[in-house]
Amino acid sequence: MAESAPSPGPDGGRLLARSYRIVNAGAGEFAFTDLRLTALGGVRGRQFRLFTPVRRERLRLPTSLPEFAALRHEANLSDSPLAVAAELGGHWSEHNLAAITHVAACNFRCPYCYVDFAHLSGVDSFVATAAAVVDEFVLLRQSLQASGRGLSLLRLSGGEPLLAPALVLGVLRELRRRELLGSTVLKVESNVSALPYAWRESAVRLTADDTAELPRVKLHTTLHFPPGARLWPAIRNGVEFAVGLGFDVYPAVGANDWSVADLERLHGELAAISPGLPARLAVRPFHLDYPVLADRRLLPRPREVDAPSVLWEKILLRRSGARYLERPRHLVPLT
Repeated sequence: MAESAPSPGPDGGRLLARSYRIVNAGAGEFAFTDLRLTALGGVRGRQFRLFTPVRRERLRLPTSLPEFAALRHEANLSDSPLAVAAELGGHWSEHNLAAITHVAACNFRCPYCYVDFAHLSGVDSFVATAAAVVDEFVLLRQSLQASGRGLSLLRLSGGEPLLAPALVLGVLRELRRRELLGSTVLKVESNVSALPYAWRESAVRLTADDTAELPRVKLHTTLHFPPGARLWPAIRNGVEFAVGLGFDVYPAVGANDWSVADLERLHGELAAISPGLPARLAVRPFHLDYPVLADRRLLPRPREVDAPSVLWEKILLRRSGARYLERPRHLVPLT
């Protein structure tokens, strides 16, 4: 893919540009939220917090597995441990822990975000290099190993980490340089809309090794707005750009209130980018109870027969003969 990007679309306004400037601090440094100054759980220092992806009591489950299939229309799909196990070996339960770092700004303000909006605009931030991020990850992993716990998932979140594609590449290169790619999977959580703009502004250049290893990066992108919305073109362009670069892309619908028409159109948009994307889509119920959401608009909880995943399954069956989460998403090829 040519290393150029189109001009920013509808999201290329002041918030995008300001967020880009906040995260890209200059001289190879990037701005992160000091997690000690947040209400987020599992904080283990300013750089990382620990997170357990699969938790039955929170209905976060790998619902593409037979033992959880009966819950796939009411549980939040949490399948990262499956993809990690497929890459590194072992059972998914051995990889059910993630170290998450949060970049300090975002170009969206989604009402169901579990991060306080103040921490999406550079508040309580510090700067660090990609090498320093990996340093902290290694130290955290060593401390956990001493107590008998494994850590194989390094997760870049935010905020919006793809405001800084140089950070993602920098962490990937550090993992490669330290020969950690055989024991670590890098996951990026993104709204993906900022990627074309940030790629152009950063003047990122891929090496041959980068191109070969970008498919190792698990890019989980939440599609916060449906086709037809003002910001959809930027989101679609970001998904297409990410697939073209070679990221291992896993899309998700970011709300419960999409109409059947929204989902029908989404199938066509995703299939046009990559034939495998519709079967990789997560359509989450979003039964959330994060304290930070108490004063924001909560999404409706649909009846199971009206759940977005049920609607999506009907669309998949009609268009491709596949059921929703018929296979674990990492087993669905993009092409």
